[in-house]
Amino acid sequence: MSKIVVVLVPGGASEFLTVEDGETSVQWAIAGLNGGAASASMPIETYYCEGEEFYFARVESLAGNETGPSMLN
Repeated sequence: MSKIVVVLVPGGASEFLTVEDGETSVQWAIAGLNGGAASASMPIETYYCEGEEFYFARVESLAGNETGPSMLN
């Protein structure tokens, strides 16, 4: 089985990503404004509403408040 995760990144962007049921995180990479890049693993958070499960992964902040295009792996 798989589940759909809503991935929230800086700048108000969001994407839907399909992952295997057992996955607990998604990989992300963000290109910095100065040509550098940052990458890590975002944990998948589960929220419950009216008996339904919803899955989210989000980047809370970047070093130096840089934002740029994101790429999900």
